[in-house]
This record gives sequence, C-alpha cells and structure tokens, in this order.
Amino acid sequence: MKKVAISILFLVFNLTTVSAQYDIDFPKWYPETKFNALYVMCGDTTNEYVNTISDLVKKNWTLTPVYLIQRTDFAKREDLFVKGNLFLSVTSYNKTLTNSRGNVGSTNDYFHLDIWSVKSEYKPGREWQELAFIIASAELYNKTIGMGQISLESMGDFTSELFPNDFCNGKAGNIKNMIQYFNSAVKQNKTVKLLEDLETASSIAKLKKETLYLPNYWYGAKGTMIENEKPTSSDYKKTAEYIDKVVASYHYNIKLVTREELNDLILNADKDLFYVNYIQSSADKIVSVVNGLNGEVIYSKSTKKSYRIKNGDLEDIAKAVDK
Repeated sequence: MKKVAISILFLVFNLTTVSAQYDIDFPKWYPETKFNALYVMCGDTTNEYVNTISDLVKKNWTLTPVYLIQRTDFAKREDLFVKGNLFLSVTSYNKTLTNSRGNVGSTNDYFHLDIWSVKSEYKPGREWQELAFIIASAELYNKTIGMGQISLESMGDFTSELFPNDFCNGKAGNIKNMIQYFNSAVKQNKTVKLLEDLETASSIAKLKKETLYLPNYWYGAKGTMIENEKPTSSDYKKTAEYIDKVVASYHYNIKLVTREELNDLILNADKDLFYVNYIQSSADKIVSVVNGLNGEVIYSKSTKKSYRIKNGDLEDIAKAVDK
C-alpha cells in the first residue's frame, strides 16, 4: 500500500486547466413538483457516529425535513420512490461522472456524495437505479485512488465510522460543508457542472490576513496515504520534505494541520475559516479553497492528468489573493 501511495504522489503529467468539485442539476419535473423530504441512507441508526452525521445533515439542510433510513431497509420501501423525495448516499459511476468525464466502463474508481431523486414514478419490477436522477453531487477523495483496498462498508455508507479513514475529505467537517453547499445551491436553483470553471469570490482577499489551512493527507496520522510508515523511513521523510516545500511556496499565512485538527476547526467555526480542499483521482486533481464556516467555495481550479499537489497550486491561490 505504501509504495502505491508514494508512486501516485510523485507522478508528473502535462497540464490542462478546468474547475469545480460540485455538480448541481434539476429534473424536468422541478419546480412544479416540490421536494418533499431528504432521506439519509445510513447503517445502524443506534450507532453514535451515524447520529453525529445525521445531526450535521439536519442542521445544514434546511429545504425539507430530514429522515434516516437504514440501507438494509431502503430497497423494501417502494413507497418512497416518488418524485419529490430526495435521498442522500455515496455512489460511484454515477450520471454526473459518466456525463462529465465520458468514461463509462472505465476501471477508474470515482465516488461521490449525492442527493438524488427519481425521474418519474416508481414502477414495480424495475430497478430503482434505472430511475435515479442525481440533483447534487460532490466528488470524494478515495485515498488509494482506486488502486488499493477500501472497506465495503465505507464504499457505500458515508455515515460509517470507517468512511473518514478511506476518504481524505470524508470527515464530519467535510460532510458539513458539502451539505451547506448543496443547501445553498439548490435553494438558489443554481446549476453547477463538474470540472467547469467557478468564479473566484471577492472574499479570497481576506487571505491577505487570514490563515489558510492545508490538511495533511500524506503522512503521519490515521487516514493518510502512508499512515503506517515510521517517521524514520525514507518514504516518510521524502514525502514530508516535499509537502514542506509545497507549503513554503505560498507567500501568505498558511498552516499544515492534521485532518482531525481541521475537522475540529470546521465543526466549531463561528467565523470565516479558510482551508484547501484537495481532491485527487485517477484522472485529475481539484484544488479549492473552502470557507469552513458556511461551505462556500471561494476558489477552485482542477487539472487533468496531474495527480500530486504542487508548488504551483498554492502559488495560483496566492495570485488570486493578490488580485
């Protein structure tokens, strides 16, 4: 596993620039048919972590009532498969990805946190997947980039305690910001396309004085790429030195923090909190700046066929701050 992580981190390819982690779209029947409720697909509803995530969703999704439904019971509830009901779950190879990347049947593993409904009324005898229409989607960062093992449980359940270990941007704080973004975009009937440009917000100028936090996905703590490496190993030292150079390339205030530290900052934020949301996949990378207070994406840039975070990524953020 450690060799896979290191080799992925240090790949170099030619660059082509595009943008955006999110995809927001609406079915033809909306808004004539209103949204009724949001059903969070989860594991054991008595589990403390499930309820922690559920509470985050309920607090930050304000457009409809929010209910929990166990994944094991979901397929039995045909009465829920109607226009207007929304479902929140982790999916892969979804409509968003196949339309935007054009890679149906690809061996690449993509995972998204999705809010979806049905295209039309459910008819017995048809698989519910055939009727799914994805309304809001956020790309997740599988830390193995599709080349290693992730748990079957977290692969389909973002309320699983294993999920934050398998997905770099899968902490509770990240989920909070995704739900906030979904809520805001859907409320405004705002259409956003995956990998298309997002306009940089004027609030990025605040980073001339505010600290930019960079979560350490690469080494040290649980859930990082080489979490099992000893600090004395050459791979650990090489990775740490590389990330230190990336951090040093940003000429405003910046702080490298553990994922756990950033999670606590987001969950307890009572004022603007800016952090780098870095997503790596087997086809591209996305580098965004997110306001952890409200989930607003104030800067986003992604690059096809470029997988490691580089000095230039933070230098580009600094240039946006300078303007």
